[in-house]
Amino acid sequence: MAGAGPCNRYFGAMTATYPAFAAGPIGSTRIACPELAAETAFLDALQSATRSEVTENTLLLTNADGLRMLFKTTD
Repeated sequence: MAGAGPCNRYFGAMTATYPAFAAGPIGSTRIACPELAAETAFLDALQSATRSEVTENTLLLTNADGLRMLFKTTD
């Protein structure tokens, strides 16, 4: 897995089979910016996700603690 936040690029391994979700450990570059706290919260949430659901152009990541991260394609 790889992506880019407002400050840094991040990367990590997927270690579970769909629909389970396990990402980590997640590493990133180390550039500071005003949005660094939000980026850190996003990466922490991403690493805490345990389940994924894909429908058409949407990915939903969740966990038992109520986490809901919704991603949509831009195409």
